[in-house]
Amino acid sequence: MTLIRRGSLDDRDAVFQLARQFVTETASIDLDGFTVAFNNVIRWRENETNVLHVAENDEGAVIGYTLMSVSRLLHVSGLTAHLQELVVDESARGKGVGSDLVYANELYAMERGVRRLTMSTSRAGEFYRRLGYEVTAEFYKKILPAGG
Repeated sequence: MTLIRRGSLDDRDAVFQLARQFVTETASIDLDGFTVAFNNVIRWRENETNVLHVAENDEGAVIGYTLMSVSRLLHVSGLTAHLQELVVDESARGKGVGSDLVYANELYAMERGVRRLTMSTSRAGEFYRRLGYEVTAEFYKKILPAGG
């Protein structure tokens, strides 16, 4: 059975290892940069802007996580949320962990009064369609040079 709970400072190392599986750019994830971002997510937990959920297996090992941002947009009434990251360890994929994490985010969002939850994906479209999500937009990115 999978336990889904809010992430804590104690989850940093496990989430870092999972985040390394998420990286899609040619550059690998940097521990120092990750630590700054992770600490900000945990420190600002009381603001509930960035919401970290983790999935634990029966042995208490973290086998997945999600990072969701909750915000107000100018063109939408009320709160919106965007699922920024969803990672399930390669050894635990296909066992419902990802679905459990998405459902936990949906429940959290509904409890906060969020009416629209979105996410972007380049590889997991069928997964999200199975959970009732529909394609509504295209997603573009541009890698900017460092130091501007």
